[in-house]
Amino acid sequence: MNLIQDRLDVRVKKRANVFNWRGQFTPEFIEYLIDSLTTTGNEYIADPFSGSGTVLFEAAQKNHSAIGLEINPAAYLMSKFYTLSSIPFAERIELLRDFEFILKANIQDLNGAAVYNGNKDYRIAYKNLIQFGKQLSENINETQHKILLLNLLFMSEKDKKLSLKESVLKSFNRLESAFVGLPHSEANIDAQLQDARMLGTLCKEKVDLIITSPPYINVFNYHQNYRAIVEAFNYDILKVAHSEFGSNRKNRSNRLRTVVQYCLDMEQSLLSFWEALKSGGKMVLVVGRESNVRKTPFYNGKIVSQIIEYSQGFGELQNLERSFTNKFGADIKEDILVATKTNTSIQGNSAREIAKESLKNAFEHAPNDVKSDFHEIFETIDTVKPSPIFNKKHIFSKHG
Repeated sequence: MNLIQDRLDVRVKKRANVFNWRGQFTPEFIEYLIDSLTTTGNEYIADPFSGSGTVLFEAAQKNHSAIGLEINPAAYLMSKFYTLSSIPFAERIELLRDFEFILKANIQDLNGAAVYNGNKDYRIAYKNLIQFGKQLSENINETQHKILLLNLLFMSEKDKKLSLKESVLKSFNRLESAFVGLPHSEANIDAQLQDARMLGTLCKEKVDLIITSPPYINVFNYHQNYRAIVEAFNYDILKVAHSEFGSNRKNRSNRLRTVVQYCLDMEQSLLSFWEALKSGGKMVLVVGRESNVRKTPFYNGKIVSQIIEYSQGFGELQNLERSFTNKFGADIKEDILVATKTNTSIQGNSAREIAKESLKNAFEHAPNDVKSDFHEIFETIDTVKPSPIFNKKHIFSKHG
């Protein structure tokens, strides 16, 4: 398969994502992958780490069915927004007018209250926004309205210098434009609050194409995004944190345990992805190339590609790359791993050995002051377990 490098790098960027989520896909990049890797009018596309839902939106644009799995409630609710693409335009206008009526009835008495007050406790800092959101929630029953509400609150969280009324009206205008601008898709777009490792159970041999960007080692703690709002609606964020892959919050006694756990988690995911794919189905994984743990580099793309190859469940692995400059001006390289399900069986017992090999290679470049951590992990590598599989039944706090 020949892909054009400038299209992978998105040298010409004309569109932006609706929502703000760290590490999200560029729309044109996903559009190009879907155009290049699908052959019929309605294929089934899956993104098991769906984030803010870019793959779901681009699938809807092309009238492909799609499913997104996500364990972070804020990202899940962003992905859920794109499931509204099945609603005809006339019904969208009616939904928006009803939502706007409820919204404006509840902002009359805000009296200049600020979105953000600067308190060090994030719950107190956003107390006005949270109280407004909960008040509004009590006045709405429609599921679609609740999706709109939560995403409106996410949009307003960044408006630290605006009054709550100004911010809410601004966010409503953005949300209204995004909702009306959604493509109308006859294909089914689904978003579920689920662990990526459940894809094979949910979609056994149904998926034509997987496009996803797995987390990487020592990754940002995504469960912290929009935490004040999410917790106010009774999601227990720490239950999410336990199941996040590669999170730098984990294994504080020895961060190198995260390397081993990441390999185990990704192996479980790849086994599940293989189960979900039809025979001949394709998988595209976009992986941040390098992570640092204890001042030592680890190579995510190499680790994941080894797990794929050792599994013996896929045909020849194609290794591509893309590069771009992030908003901080840093040059970023990502590995693009493309594989096709060709075999009728798959092996799932190489992750620990791959982790050990990665650690041995890293040890050669590690500063002297962290080598004791390496010695400890070499002794205890067999005790490391995969992250617990996320269970949405446990995510709601008891006081909710």
